[in-house]
Amino acid sequence: MKSAQAAAELFAGTFEHIHRQQMTGLPMLNQALQVECLGFQTRNRRIIGIVITPWLMNLVMLPGEKDDWSGLKIGSKQQHEFPSRAYRFTVNEISGIGFFQTCSIYSPMHEFVTQAHAVAAAQSFLAVLMNPAQAADKDPVDEELLGRILRGEEPSGIKSDKPEKSDPHSNGKEIDIQTEPMLSRRELLSGSFRRSVANQSDNQGDKC
Repeated sequence: MKSAQAAAELFAGTFEHIHRQQMTGLPMLNQALQVECLGFQTRNRRIIGIVITPWLMNLVMLPGEKDDWSGLKIGSKQQHEFPSRAYRFTVNEISGIGFFQTCSIYSPMHEFVTQAHAVAAAQSFLAVLMNPAQAADKDPVDEELLGRILRGEEPSGIKSDKPEKSDPHSNGKEIDIQTEPMLSRRELLSGSFRRSVANQSDNQGDKC
């Protein structure tokens, strides 16, 4: 693949074809969403990006020029390092694209009320993924675990890293003052990611 833009167009066209030919009418589809690719870029000579569809949101990775993934078993796991931490990807192959690897961010997509809501979630995930300041644990995140945490099906066991603030009228007692949150990697893994993008969507809805 010569460029990130070409890869984005290839994934968009392929998944639009899958949507029309294989997914139409299935209950797992979120009819408010459409196929969209964003954040495609070259990193370590491999192209990565996020694919949004009415049924899933995946971080995808294409092999570099010196990579030969044809010998990898479909469905097997591969670990890849990012500035924030390591993630486990699943080996896939689709006609028209060839071999690539995916890390599932969301599936199904029923929580998203608009396309803008899904795009905001994808952008927040990319911001955390590529931020070395968020690095903490070195254990890789498996896509299944990430999905369960984001859906609220599994506790993260991670304490909040938001500092407590002192109120001048609290007589010296430390209380938590609600402030506008900035999404961190810990918030992503603890489930605050889901609440954050939902709030973004609500705010956008207020403007319409």
